[in-house]
Amino acid sequence: MSEHESLRKALRWLTEQPRIDQDTIAEASNHFDLSPLDEQFLRDYFLKHPREEVSKNTQSDDLKSN
Repeated sequence: MSEHESLRKALRWLTEQPRIDQDTIAEASNHFDLSPLDEQFLRDYFLKHPREEVSKNTQSDDLKSN
């Protein structure tokens, strides 16, 4: 598994959740065995940005990679 594969899987899982909060991020961190630094990244990314903005950014990034 690549260095950041667990983080990628956690990101994908989180974007499928109906609500993202501290508890959901902690659950993802435990489930995907993330480092404290990766968990902090997720908190910064999801809790400091509105959900719509995150979804739009993710979709446009996906289109750029194809």
